[in-house]
Amino acid sequence: MANLSPLNKSQHQALKVKVDPSYAHSANSHVTPISVFELPQVQAEYPIVFIKDAETGRFHLVALLGLKPQENLFHKKEGWNALYVPQHLTNFPFVLSSSVEQPNNFVVGIDLDSQTVSESDGEALFTDTGEQTKYLVQVTENLARANSQLNATQLFINTMVDKSLLSSQSLTIKPINAKEFTVTGLYSIDEEAFKDLNDADYQELKDKGFLAAIYSCLFSTQRIAKLISLSEN
Repeated sequence: MANLSPLNKSQHQALKVKVDPSYAHSANSHVTPISVFELPQVQAEYPIVFIKDAETGRFHLVALLGLKPQENLFHKKEGWNALYVPQHLTNFPFVLSSSVEQPNNFVVGIDLDSQTVSESDGEALFTDTGEQTKYLVQVTENLARANSQLNATQLFINTMVDKSLLSSQSLTIKPINAKEFTVTGLYSIDEEAFKDLNDADYQELKDKGFLAAIYSCLFSTQRIAKLISLSEN
């Protein structure tokens, strides 16, 4: 459980954050949330899938990092095993949050229990005079950009659901030196359903700028072979 605290200079002036090139906090995560704006970069490295929240029924857009729960095939002690790292991972240990009373007033928070946070090693958050460092300013800009992309990402997901373009997917994996197993609980864009869209629905997707995103999702299925290869090495 994260120990999130809103950042303020009176309490956290001495804090530092050590950049972790291996993103060790994600070592036990087999998926990570992504933005629709990240899809061109993500599809070059990871399979892009949708997962469904069992409690709410809502779908989420994610990059697949492993073939089994708690398996991250891109996390290595020496560094991350891909050229592009999703922004949800790079923003850690910071978050942008708001209160119920002031939903439009966002503040930067930090996970004080993260192993990257200390008072001895890493990038300073505040100067000796209490001003934000360039590092914290950049972090805040990154968080704001990610937050600004949430609505567009949710609209993309909702549109895929409304157009009945998502279908459940099961992957049967046959490792060279291990027992065959099946990956379930994933959803992907149904290529046949996409091809069968009527002209009006296709034009709507085009007008919303979602065609490139759809093709990124479809092309990314080729990265499943990469995951299998990583799991065997």
